[in-house]
Amino acid sequence: MEKFAGKVAVVTGAASGIGRALALTFSARGMKVIAADVSAEGLEGTAELAGQDSSEFITHLADVSSADAVDELADRAFEEHGAVHVLCNNAGVSTIGRQWELTLDDWAWVLGADLWGPINGVRSFLPRMLASGQPGHIVNTASMGGLMSGPLVGPYSVAKHGVVGLSKGLRAELHDANINVSVLCPGEVRTGIVPGIRSRIASTGAELSEDARLTVDYLDASLNASMEPETVAEMVADAIRDNKFWILPNSAHYRAILDTEFDDMVSSLDASFTK
Repeated sequence: MEKFAGKVAVVTGAASGIGRALALTFSARGMKVIAADVSAEGLEGTAELAGQDSSEFITHLADVSSADAVDELADRAFEEHGAVHVLCNNAGVSTIGRQWELTLDDWAWVLGADLWGPINGVRSFLPRMLASGQPGHIVNTASMGGLMSGPLVGPYSVAKHGVVGLSKGLRAELHDANINVSVLCPGEVRTGIVPGIRSRIASTGAELSEDARLTVDYLDASLNASMEPETVAEMVADAIRDNKFWILPNSAHYRAILDTEFDDMVSSLDASFTK
């Protein structure tokens, strides 16, 4: 999709972080934007930063873990503008703790936003985007945590691996269609995910282990000194323009870890053929 001006973008998780930056970047490139999130206050702040007329920049409250809520978001987008050209399934949350110690509610909360959010977005928007016959693009936000796994963020890693798989499958299924796909896998980016983790812990009254507490503190420090969301958003816009599938901001320093995992898989595959 080479031209942005006059096109329509829908961005979830748009109240802060990468989602807010995406909404503002698309608006700055002349797109009509529908910014969705569960935070009314955050959306208000995003709209104020956009400084656009309400017909050009619409905010919409939506919990992407709810299929009905995403259907309503899609209905509004097509009713308001008649088309959607860019869909960014971006909303995301995380929690902290050992996988077997987290509650079912913890798992459902993270998987609901991080995995079911993109699934619901694809199910609600894609059929109508295909039917329009117009060029379009879907961007699913995963993470470097969708390409490798670390301790204490099991639900997040499971969800983000799922988003990568969802996106790769879509790319194959849409190979000759009018809609293209990208998967966004950033490393550390200055977002509100750590305050979200702390808020979740406070709301559930969970008692963190020492290693979990240290992990939250480490994430807080590392994210505060990391890439700005605006830089990521510009990379996403460029990837849409150039039809790039993989979007991997600030991920070069993960290369050694990814190489090790890949080499381990290859060596195991080779060994199976020698038996």
